[in-house]
Amino acid sequence: MHDKEKIRIMSKMAVYDKRGFDKDAKANQYFRHDYIYKRNMSMRFFLGFGCLILIFFYALHLLAIEDVDIFTLDFGSEALTVLIFALAVMVAYSFIGTIVFTREFLRSQKRIAEYFSLMKQLEERNIAKEKQNAHSSSIYDDFENDEEDFERYEPYRPRGRDGAEYRYRTTGDPEFWEDDDKKDLK
Repeated sequence: MHDKEKIRIMSKMAVYDKRGFDKDAKANQYFRHDYIYKRNMSMRFFLGFGCLILIFFYALHLLAIEDVDIFTLDFGSEALTVLIFALAVMVAYSFIGTIVFTREFLRSQKRIAEYFSLMKQLEERNIAKEKQNAHSSSIYDDFENDEEDFERYEPYRPRGRDGAEYRYRTTGDPEFWEDDDKKDLK
């Protein structure tokens, strides 16, 4: 019967394999700074795209709702206002993203380390069990239900005039036994 602790370890490993191992393995393919940089760059790209959409709607608002004439609009001051807004949003999101992605990366590393720790515990349990089984068995324990192994050590006709001593077959090759038996008949 399996050990309850072994079943518990294997269950934890299976749940993690199913739920989050792939995501954590992808995150751990990179160094921490590379992972954060990659995630921040993709976030900045989509944030920049979002800012362009907001600028478009802001310009549409100025032209359609406030009835500002295109020819009298001060493009320099409006562009500066939009640029400061976009830059402030980018800096704030980069700072927040760095904190969030650092925490995400460190947590994934912790989960991977726990997974490999469980794997090591399981391996140590298996090795200890094998050592325990190796020390507790005797030569006769191996032959309880295995007829082939029992035949392998069955005594055969002795070589000698009187046949007083028995010798045991120590090879598993039946052809060798047949050749040996033919020599005895001669």
